[in-house]
Amino acid sequence: MMNLKSVIIFFFVILAFSGCKKKEESWVYCVDCELVEWVGNFEGTGEYYNDNPPITEYDVPVHISIENISGTQLKTTVKAGDKIQETFTTSKNDNNYYYTVPGSDKSLSLNLSKRSSDFKLTGTVKKYRSKSDSIIVDKSISFVVYKQKD
Repeated sequence: MMNLKSVIIFFFVILAFSGCKKKEESWVYCVDCELVEWVGNFEGTGEYYNDNPPITEYDVPVHISIENISGTQLKTTVKAGDKIQETFTTSKNDNNYYYTVPGSDKSLSLNLSKRSSDFKLTGTVKKYRSKSDSIIVDKSISFVVYKQKD
């Protein structure tokens, strides 16, 4: 009888503590982030595409550096190994979770997400050219990078 009681108590304790696991917080777009939260170094990987010759490479190391160079001016440098290295400068004077930098031969698109005190950037850099009435993407890198702690 004592053995059955011990087994029941053991299962009750296991069930009680198994429900206490902390649920992992999910990533949410950083809707009200200020410039300081964009600034820093981000590391991760990306998917690289080259049109000539047509090739796609996965898990290419990506490093992004975002600097606040003056007021609301951000300088973003994207390095993807020896595949792509581009620098973009833009003004960001809102608290949106995204920004884009269009151009005549290259573009940048970034989204900032937050989870607790961690930050994640997702985005794409494209290098392209015009041909007749079309735009041809010569190279691109789509990436997910995480802000490095100081």
